[in-house]
Amino acid sequence: MLQARVLKRVASASLLALCAALACGCSILDIKSLGDPSEMFPDSKKPLQKPILSSLSSIDASIDDPDQEFYNATDVKPIDSLVIPQDYKIGKGDLLNISVNDLMGLGVETTKQTRVTESGNISMNLLGQIHAEGLTEDELQKAIADGYKNGQIIPNAQVTVTVVEARARTFSALGAVNSPGEFAILKSDFRLLDALVLMRDVAPTTDVIYVVRQLKEDPNPAAAVPNAPTSGTPAKPGSSPVIDPLAPRGDAGPAINRPVFLQAAGGPLAPMTPPAAGTPGFEFAAPTGPIETRTIRVPLDALKNGELKYNIVIRPHDLIIAPNPVLGDYYMGLHVARGGVYTIPPKKITLKQAIIAAGGLDGDAIPERTELIRRIGPTREAFVRIDLNAIFSGTQPDIFLKGNDEVLVGTNILAPLLADLRNGFRITYGFGFLYDRNYAPTEP
Repeated sequence: MLQARVLKRVASASLLALCAALACGCSILDIKSLGDPSEMFPDSKKPLQKPILSSLSSIDASIDDPDQEFYNATDVKPIDSLVIPQDYKIGKGDLLNISVNDLMGLGVETTKQTRVTESGNISMNLLGQIHAEGLTEDELQKAIADGYKNGQIIPNAQVTVTVVEARARTFSALGAVNSPGEFAILKSDFRLLDALVLMRDVAPTTDVIYVVRQLKEDPNPAAAVPNAPTSGTPAKPGSSPVIDPLAPRGDAGPAINRPVFLQAAGGPLAPMTPPAAGTPGFEFAAPTGPIETRTIRVPLDALKNGELKYNIVIRPHDLIIAPNPVLGDYYMGLHVARGGVYTIPPKKITLKQAIIAAGGLDGDAIPERTELIRRIGPTREAFVRIDLNAIFSGTQPDIFLKGNDEVLVGTNILAPLLADLRNGFRITYGFGFLYDRNYAPTEP
């Protein structure tokens, strides 16, 4: 009789709960399992968009766990797609082919291959050192011809300069690249997709690539305007002209970034004194410091899918990096269905995916009591409380796991009691109920 009364009460309660749900206009499929806190799934009726975090510092700013994968990278800017056609300027290490007519005899062509030195000079027969860095082929041809003319060696020298190996117009690639190395930039409008062709593409696991660029290589839009004004303060009236002691004889050459000297009448060369503060148009040549760079983040999937705004121009000395896949293991423990050691896949893994891979949570789990333990140094680790229920429901962002991460799902004192209560009465097919004998009265 007792068993019949219990079954009748359970059946009545279940029927009342079903009627209440239907009366509220809710589907029984939209209601999470009553009394089972380990059940997690999104309950939003509208699509959600949430970022996926890469570091614990995004959750708690007091934790020193920055995103080590180019955390200072910036998105593509409009200036990164700006193309300014211009002749190639010779740089250090370039290999030049120079031919001069009538140097060794009338009608005789003298050919020489030479490499630009680290000081930016080349050595020419009967002339000595000629500064070549920063000049175009035509400008260097004129500088050599003027040198022979001013030295009264060849009145009208016919000079031809050809850049055989342009070392100053190259880019490098490393990381998850099928063909890493240094490559030549073949034209002014040389873009990232062209570079991927030379590199023979990147690994399939790569979804973002980074371009490390020297700030001095960013184009100046004013350079596209003909006869654009250049910086610099002209010499005062009555003073001697500005003399560049490193320029070839008879040709001061174009403006080059070198110390400027003034020569007083009958006196030695002396450094030019910088003007008073506030004088516009002059920048004092400070000692050379570290090369300033910036890192450009390019989403590879968007680029290959046709978003050409990411097809940026590759500039000299650019470094293209395709990050290698994150390797390592993570650990799942306590109240998960299948605890143990798991390997991080090539395409990364999020906390939500790790829970699914572990078979979900067991009946005693409390999703709000999840602990993520991460190493943030050789001898340190950080502990962060994670709300799995909020992540699965879409109210909080997910987070990528890293090597040696430990995910521990906890419980509380009520969870085992709720699990025993749920297991005490089991609904069978045909709307019947099974009564667990553990809850039956004790017989004398």
